[in-house]
Amino acid sequence: MRIARMLSGTLMVTALLLAGAGRPGAGEAPPGAKQSVPGGGVTVDVTFQKERNEAPTFQVVLDTHSGNLDGYRFEAIVRLRDGRGSEVAPAAVEDVKGSGHHREATVRFPWPDPKPNSLEVVVKGVAGVPERVFRWTVQ
Repeated sequence: MRIARMLSGTLMVTALLLAGAGRPGAGEAPPGAKQSVPGGGVTVDVTFQKERNEAPTFQVVLDTHSGNLDGYRFEAIVRLRDGRGSEVAPAAVEDVKGSGHHREATVRFPWPDPKPNSLEVVVKGVAGVPERVFRWTVQ
């Protein structure tokens, strides 16, 4: 009986770990909420700034205490993913600030058509993490 409980517990923990494996990400949040995903010594923060200029707009921040973040181009590493899994490159990257250990930018995308109920911002290839996923519900 004791072995069966231990095995059952081990299988449950393994299933929970596998369900979240492969794609580090933050939970789903409403517009305006900042989400953070650490990994590889770099924390990526993304805040959905709602709709500016009738386009989904996000503040993206890269932060580390070691290494240099100057080699990352927001145009190349940030994508918008709609509810169907299609990815879109930024329409504009504005207000790029910082250097070295701290970089940030405002990233604007076109709305996917049709307008989805949720959005994902994907930050790819920062500090050896294949992708970090940030999710928001859209009102």
